[in-house]
Amino acid sequence: MNVLLVNHGNASAWGGGDGVQIRETAKRLQQRGHRVAMVNSDRPDPQGFDLVHIFNCRVHHSFVQQMSACRQYGTPVVVSPIWVSIPKALWGSRGTMAVLQKLVDQGEGGDQALALLGQRQLTVQLPEGTVEAGGGGSCDLGWLAQVGSLLREADGLLPNSWLELKAVQSDLGWWGDCFEVAHYGVDPRLFLDADPEPFRAHTGIQGPFVVQGGRIEPAKNQGMLCWALRESQLPVVLIGGSQNWPAYAQLCRQIYGERLTIIDHMPQTLLASAFAAAAVHVLPSWMETCGLVTLEAALTGTPVVGSTFGHELEYLQGDTWWADPADPGSIRTAVESAWQAGRCHTRPLHLKRRILETFNWERTVDATERLYRRVLERRKG
Repeated sequence: MNVLLVNHGNASAWGGGDGVQIRETAKRLQQRGHRVAMVNSDRPDPQGFDLVHIFNCRVHHSFVQQMSACRQYGTPVVVSPIWVSIPKALWGSRGTMAVLQKLVDQGEGGDQALALLGQRQLTVQLPEGTVEAGGGGSCDLGWLAQVGSLLREADGLLPNSWLELKAVQSDLGWWGDCFEVAHYGVDPRLFLDADPEPFRAHTGIQGPFVVQGGRIEPAKNQGMLCWALRESQLPVVLIGGSQNWPAYAQLCRQIYGERLTIIDHMPQTLLASAFAAAAVHVLPSWMETCGLVTLEAALTGTPVVGSTFGHELEYLQGDTWWADPADPGSIRTAVESAWQAGRCHTRPLHLKRRILETFNWERTVDATERLYRRVLERRKG
């Protein structure tokens, strides 16, 4: 097969799990004898390819153009939606940021707003209108119908979990039967029992700490992590770029002060070392289809805290400590419990074993190949 893998035009600047999935998919498809090209473009050229595989339909304006380009030449299309319920995620991420800024600016004056957030009763005001916890409000969500319509035009879907597939069906009205579930994988050569010493030597951080990997932005909810732990003595390390949300990184600094270390970027070898040096990895996110950094941290043996929002449940199951991303008390309890449990607890040990057995890129690409073949066979038929 001759396959074009496509991500949106800003993918290089944004980073994220979709980029990792594209690279790992391309590598293994090539190892299996397929010809593969990768491009970050809103207007890809599908000429000469047997099939186009688009990653991430959440970037609406990009997805519309990508599908249009493929329709122009009649090229078969597979889509990895990488979907979470966007209106609900916007409510959580933007609402949490607004509440935290109010708490920082007004002190105790933000307590009522924080309580309403945790009770899912807060109305969040966005520039384009309001949004409620359930996804309703005055915001124009007509673009969701367009994304759903475009997904129904695709030849096949490749969600990263059964929970993601269900969300695509519920949120976007997709009812097709040509799909495969391709769970994310982790590269054990990088993360399995990584050495903590390179990170310690690189940063000078010798003691245990709480770490969160990922872009520093409201969707990843680092601010609430800082607020939840602000009265503790636990050092916090955030590893990720903040260029898209510099004011949000500053909010995290305002909340946590000198106990907070922000590291803009690390190569994967040092990232693995950082996870291995940490006492706990936390991802109290509003926008995860998997939580790839959580799987990577877990493979180093670090206890992990997952978010009750998103699709992480399918991956982490009972082998993590769960936290409500809207509830600082829930986050603090989960972090402290994971910290006290340590690496020898059954949860991190069992999760590491399950990741090695189940979540690897070869299996991801097995499912990908099966769907490609099914799509091409249907087209021939």
